[in-house]
Amino acid sequence: MSTPFDTIDAANRLFEQLFNAGKTDEVAKLYTLEGKLLPPDKNIYQGHEAIQKFWQGGRDAGISNLKLTTGTVVEAGPDRLIETSSYQHSLDRGNYQVIWKRVAEGKNDWQLEIDIFN
Repeated sequence: MSTPFDTIDAANRLFEQLFNAGKTDEVAKLYTLEGKLLPPDKNIYQGHEAIQKFWQGGRDAGISNLKLTTGTVVEAGPDRLIETSSYQHSLDRGNYQVIWKRVAEGKNDWQLEIDIFN
């Protein structure tokens, strides 16, 4: 049985793979339908379309070679995990925190609900 850390670490590897391949439409689908992205630009991007446009804008600006380093993952009830980790890519590095939501009852299927980074 996988631990919460293992689950989120695997999800991070998928996020990296999709982003680095330029599949920002698939990256956006890793978020819940009501998912929110809160980047340093002080805007809130909510929903798949807005999140996809944000990540595509990053790719268009030259971001590549994204690497997520999973830090800590804590359980916050039966359907939430809180991850505090770091990232690095071709233009920057920093930290982030994600609230992950279990989207299928009884399954280990998690999506990003709130994604905040600096």
